Amino acid sequence: MKTFNLPSGATIKKPFNKIWIVLGTLLLLIFLFSFFIFQRTPFFNMTSLTDILVKMFSPRANQNWGDYFGYILTLREPLIETLSMALGGTVIGSVLAIPVAVLCAKNITKVKWIRVPVRLMLNLFRTIPVMLMAVFAVYLVGIGVLPGLMAITGFSFGIMAKMLFEIIETVDMSPYEALESTGATKTQAVVRAILPQVFPLYISYLIYIFEINVRASAIFGYFGAGGLGTVIVESAGQYYERVGATVILMLIVVVVIQFISNYVRGKLQ
Repeated sequence: MKTFNLPSGATIKKPFNKIWIVLGTLLLLIFLFSFFIFQRTPFFNMTSLTDILVKMFSPRANQNWGDYFGYILTLREPLIETLSMALGGTVIGSVLAIPVAVLCAKNITKVKWIRVPVRLMLNLFRTIPVMLMAVFAVYLVGIGVLPGLMAITGFSFGIMAKMLFEIIETVDMSPYEALESTGATKTQAVVRAILPQVFPLYISYLIYIFEINVRASAIFGYFGAGGLGTVIVESAGQYYERVGATVILMLIVVVVIQFISNYVRGKLQ
């Protein structure tokens, strides 16, 4: 620990920089986990991985780059399915999360026998993996866009309800209490005093969840949920260039959504 002498004669001790302990611990954990993984998986074919990546992001032997990028233009319908599934599930789940978040917030719902069971049910619901939701949805309604929409709705509901009630617990309660003192009902006070305070963050989280759902929707193709995920599943193993073109399209979509998200957040601040 270094010390510094001030002109007044006082001595200041520079605090020990703990960043090296954190980095050392992180590197040690990475080494231990890597050792455990490669010990269980002694055979790792890096050459095959390189070959697959080359096939994904280059045209086939009898095609050119025009054919490669031209395939992206044929993905209009799966792209619309993916965006519709992600947007619909995000909006429906986020809207359903509002009343549940209000019931979970301890500064609004002060009755424990209401708040505690609702929180418990929310926590139990959030432990269900979104992939398991997709599997259940496929069993219930069959393959197509609907099971993907149902799974995304459930995921969006869980994450939005959790984040929203935590925000509600930090808001200024003075307007809420003032409205209640004038005879307004609890619902009216929440709508007029609480929701306007959390609305900017609510929209920001909604866009963020939508961005997550666009990427997650690709995985739902393995469960027959339609969209770009189905294209990836049907092309994998035979038409790697189609998989690569689909991944590029999804990357473009995510980047556009990110730009829109940044613009909207800037306007809300």
